[in-house]
Amino acid sequence: MEDSKEIRWKQFFENYEKVFNRLNEHSQEMLDSELEIAGYIHFFEMAMEHANKVIYSYLEAKEVAVETPRESIKEMAKLGLIENERVWFKAQNRRNLTIFIHNDELANELVNDIDHIYLPDLNVL
Repeated sequence: MEDSKEIRWKQFFENYEKVFNRLNEHSQEMLDSELEIAGYIHFFEMAMEHANKVIYSYLEAKEVAVETPRESIKEMAKLGLIENERVWFKAQNRRNLTIFIHNDELANELVNDIDHIYLPDLNVL
C-alpha cells in the first residue's frame, strides 16, 4: 500500500494538471481585454503554486530535504524532473511581479514569457 506522502504528491499533481491544462488551452487564444490578460496571468500564478506543492511533496515523499524553492528546483533537476533550472528560477521570480499587471507593458511581456518560456517547462513537470 502506498504511504500517505506518495498519495499526497499524486493528489497535488492531479490538481496541478488541471490548472496547467486550463493555462495551456488558453495559450493559443488572442487576449484582447485587460480581464482576459489578468485571468491568463492568474492561471499562471495558480499553476506555479500547484507546481511548488507538487515539487515539495514529491521531494518529501522521496525523503529529500530542502529548505528553499531554489534548492527544490535543483533537486528536481537532479532527478530529471525539471529540464531547465534557470527557467524555473525566472518563473518563480516573475510570479512575484504579477501584482504589477496594471502596467500594460509588463503584463504583455509576462504573457509572452508564459507562452514561450514557462509553458514548455511547466509541461515537462
